Order: sequence, then structure tokens, then C-alpha cells
Amino acid sequence: MRWGAFVVFLPMVAAPEFAVAQNCRIDVGTGRCIFVPGVEQRKPDFTVGDKFPVYEHNMLINIDRYGLPPVDGNWRYYRSGIDIYRVDAQNFTVLEVIRNAGLR
Repeated sequence: MRWGAFVVFLPMVAAPEFAVAQNCRIDVGTGRCIFVPGVEQRKPDFTVGDKFPVYEHNMLINIDRYGLPPVDGNWRYYRSGIDIYRVDAQNFTVLEVIRNAGLR
């Protein structure tokens, strides 16, 4: 039995692909994009450079649970809501925002 080659032409639409890319969360287990509707999107509580209130939030001890790299410098992980923040240990400024960590 011989198989023929089939070519399928799909129309290129740039706008929806761009919108999907902006509303995409990457599933850690599969590496696939999960679409997030606009109503479920929210801004993080803090952004890079903000002072983080370390005495109002818990420092993360079991970082393996979240699949985070080990602490190898003068910074710590803290959690606020479903986001995790990498915070400088001396001046308490936010160094990185790790979005939607509660969903991992």
C-alpha cells in the first residue's frame, strides 16, 4: 500500500495567536500552554523593586514542593497569594515574581 503526500494549507491569522500567547501559562509537568481567560488574569501583589513585607508573609522552607531552584545567594522565597517572590534578604526588595506558583 502506498501513501500519498497531503499538503494542508491553513490561513495565517496573527492577531488570535498573539492574544493566546499573552494569555498562556506553561504547565510545568507537560510544558504545554494553558489558555487563561482575561477574567482570570490578575496583577501580582508586588512587582520587581517593591519593598516586600517579610514580617507579614511566610518564608518558604520546602521549595522542592514548588519546583524552585535552591537558594544560592543572599535572597529568600516568600509567598503572597498564589505568587512566589524572590526577595533580597537584607533590604527586602523583590528580585523576581514567580506567577501562579499555587497552581503547580
